[in-house]
Amino acid sequence: MPWHSIRGHDRVVAELRRSLEHGRFPHALLFVGPEGVGKRTFARKLAQALLCETNPAERLDPCETCPGCLQVLADTHPDFAQAARPEDRHELPISVIRDLCEHFSLKPARGMRKVAILDDADDFNEESANAFLKTLEEPPSGAVLILIGTSAEVQLQTIVSRCQVVRFDPLPDEDIAALLIEQRIARDAADAAKLAALGDGSLRRALDLADDALGRFRRALIDELAADHGFDPPALAHRVLDHVKQAGKESVDQRRRATLLVGELARFFRGVLWQTAGLEPPAADPGDRRAAETIAARLEPEDVLILADRCLEADYQIDRRLAMNLILESLTHDLGKVINAGG
Repeated sequence: MPWHSIRGHDRVVAELRRSLEHGRFPHALLFVGPEGVGKRTFARKLAQALLCETNPAERLDPCETCPGCLQVLADTHPDFAQAARPEDRHELPISVIRDLCEHFSLKPARGMRKVAILDDADDFNEESANAFLKTLEEPPSGAVLILIGTSAEVQLQTIVSRCQVVRFDPLPDEDIAALLIEQRIARDAADAAKLAALGDGSLRRALDLADDALGRFRRALIDELAADHGFDPPALAHRVLDHVKQAGKESVDQRRRATLLVGELARFFRGVLWQTAGLEPPAADPGDRRAAETIAARLEPEDVLILADRCLEADYQIDRRLAMNLILESLTHDLGKVINAGG
């Protein structure tokens, strides 16, 4: 059975249990792995287990009913803290880190342990990282810091060297499909399997792609890129920007949709690259496979690599909060230079 309904990470649970049983549980954990696989959910459940007032921490089995577990769930536990990068910033500001460290330095109020979760650990800058180092080097007795990022390779070495890196794997398709059915997102088993394949190991991506309007736009976008007559980059950029704005008035919602679309393009071009190598593209959608065949027949593998790399660059620019219209205009212009010139 999944650990407290958290699927796909039983290996991580087993490793942490062994550390607890042998008295070698680290004071700082760095969770790394793809977005949307449950790292944050896992971190909160781990905090419950460590602060549970019924079951001993060594069992790593929160009862979920004691005051400690309920207060962690409600974000009211005096020995539990969370911090993250503000939505309007692209780096973790030193003020956020100082507030977290100050709270963490206080003695536990309810027991012998304190737990803190720091999200967006990929976004330390030198100033905030230096402010965090003292807490990492000299944590309070019994304290546990959980940092959440995507890759140890993008972390500052001063941070990585003081943490135990815990790697989270992409979720298996069957786990994503089961979750989609449990949450009543998928219409049936076939729909769940299709969305799970599109999710590419990420439940969040699968949930986003379950949006029918987004799914239709995605299909039209890829088909337009593969059209025999080519496409109009400025007009396409305008339509993509309009669709991104339909995600909501908040910039975070718009960036999330833009990131999803650009990520889907990068994955599509990966399928095209498979096609140019004479392999069957790993696409769940027959329409994607047809479009990949069309573009692969017109381009060289080097051209396809340029397209995929350009999408990844645009994804980085979106994350850095550059002007959305400029990102999309530049991206469609560059895609058009390669695709429209093909053949």
